[in-house]
Amino acid sequence: MSKIPYKDLPKELKQLKKVLKNVPKDRRPIAENLFDELAFMDQTMQKLREQVNADGPISLFKQGKQEFLREHPALTAYNKTIQRYNQTLKQLIDLLPKADGQGDADPLLEFIKGGE
Repeated sequence: MSKIPYKDLPKELKQLKKVLKNVPKDRRPIAENLFDELAFMDQTMQKLREQVNADGPISLFKQGKQEFLREHPALTAYNKTIQRYNQTLKQLIDLLPKADGQGDADPLLEFIKGGE
């Protein structure tokens, strides 16, 4: 898998990329790999969203004489991908140094952490 060019990243991931400079140097290669996975998953989820928006969340499944409605496969893949995305994001956040409790907290980091 090739890296996604910086210019093609959404605004939120560009901001997150800047925050990665705070990751200790010994953990930075891990953080870079996790970030690359996040970028790939973000693009994948965009494509899956487009497909679900175009086709709808339910699809008709036919196999032989059987025919029934089921969740669209793109929606199933999206739901799995977003779970993995959130897990990967948490792993990445956990690599960042802990704040010392001073008022210099990064607003982006606080947003990502959900205000913890």
